[in-house]
This record gives sequence, structure tokens and C-alpha cells, in this order.
Amino acid sequence: MTLLGEVAYAMEAPECLLPHLPYLLQDLPSLSGAEDDVVGVLSEVGFPSGGTVLDLGCGRGDIAIRVAQAFDAKVKGVDGHPPFIEIARQSAKEAGLSQRCRFAAADLRKSLAKPASFDAVLMIAVGPVLGGPAQTMGMLRTVVRNGGWIIIDDAYLEDGVPPSVDYKDHLEREAMEAGLTHFGDAIVARRIQSPAGKPFNDLALEAIPKRAEALAEKHPELREPIDQYVARQIEEVALMDGPMVPALWAIQKAVV
Repeated sequence: MTLLGEVAYAMEAPECLLPHLPYLLQDLPSLSGAEDDVVGVLSEVGFPSGGTVLDLGCGRGDIAIRVAQAFDAKVKGVDGHPPFIEIARQSAKEAGLSQRCRFAAADLRKSLAKPASFDAVLMIAVGPVLGGPAQTMGMLRTVVRNGGWIIIDDAYLEDGVPPSVDYKDHLEREAMEAGLTHFGDAIVARRIQSPAGKPFNDLALEAIPKRAEALAEKHPELREPIDQYVARQIEEVALMDGPMVPALWAIQKAVV
């Protein structure tokens, strides 16, 4: 898949709408609503002050900036969508964090191509662009020091839910966590169905359709993909209120 295709897949948007995502999402305080939970699990596991973080699929830099502020951390953010990176850089500048938050418009997979020693790597609201849980962990753990942390979110299927086209590729919790710990690493913190999720989803379902309608009026040639995008957001929220359980995990890399 091309980089553009990967970004579209992660954002659940047609490629033709990618240039318009900053407009469509401008009313949301973040792209995931997970910043409090990320800071919370990092605090819970004892993330050190002044630590180093790699934020893959960083979007507008919302989480990276919060982590930098909370832990005096140095954060490298990577995202394949240049308009988001421009926003991230401006936000870091306004927060006085340009020296501690560095953002690059690039394929996040290139950041995994050579070993590194970050204290933590984040992969939030990106989706399975690296494959299943075990395959994803095999790549993420290469850039984290021994004893460091991988912070990742996903959704697992409630036990006993019959197969459906809407969630045929999702795993139940036991299988999901088996993949996350496939290399001997340990789950040291988790957030299941965060209380922040519903208010964030409610805001998204209120704000995105309004921006989408305004965009469609301005660009009638995009009406069909815009409507498809809005319908997809509604479907995703409905799944999270039903058989899919959103979760955030902190996995500590095994010391070898």
C-alpha cells in the first residue's frame, strides 16, 4: 500500500478527502481523545522525567505535546500527512516546545527500519497498518530500550460475538493480549473503555457532520465521498458502543 493509502486507511477516509481532514476535524481537541489515558498509563508505569518518546502516526501532535509537558520529555513525532505535521509544529511552537517536540512528515515504517533506544513508543489511533498484534509488536519493540514501554491502542471483540463483516478481522481480548505479549513482554497497564471515549465520540458525531455539510456545499463534487466518510464515523462509534471494546495497553519490553 502506498503512503497515501496508509494515511487514508488509518484515518478511515477516502484519499480525495485527505487535504480536507484538518478542516473536517478542526473542532476536536485531539484526533483520538486518548491523551489523558496515554499520560495516565505512562505515569502508572513510572515513565521517567526527561525520557524520550517516539510517537508514530502523531497526527496534529496533540498527544506528543501533552507527554512533553507532563514528563519534560523529548518527543519525536512522525506522520504521513504533511498538513497534520504543519499543525503539530505550530502547536509545539505556541506551547514553547519546539526544542523538545520534533515532527517529521514521513512514512512511520521508516522510523522502524533501524534499531533505536527510545524510552517509549506510542502508536495511538493508527490502526493495524503494521499487521496483527504480534507483527506490530515485533516492529515496535525494536525501537525501544530494554525495560522501555510500548503504548498502543486498539479494540477487541467481546467474547462469544458471532462473526460479522464489520469485525471479521478483530480478535477477542485473550487472543489480542497473547499477540501483544508474543515476544515475552509484559502488559503493565491498561485502560478499558475509557470514560473519555464517550464524550469524545459524542463531540465527533456532532462536529464532523456539520463541517462535512459545509465542505460539501463548497465542493459539491466531493459530496459522495464526504457522505461516505461521515457514515463511516457513525458506524465506528456504533461498533464501540456494541461488540467492540476500545482499549489502551502499556507493554514493557522484556529485559534480555
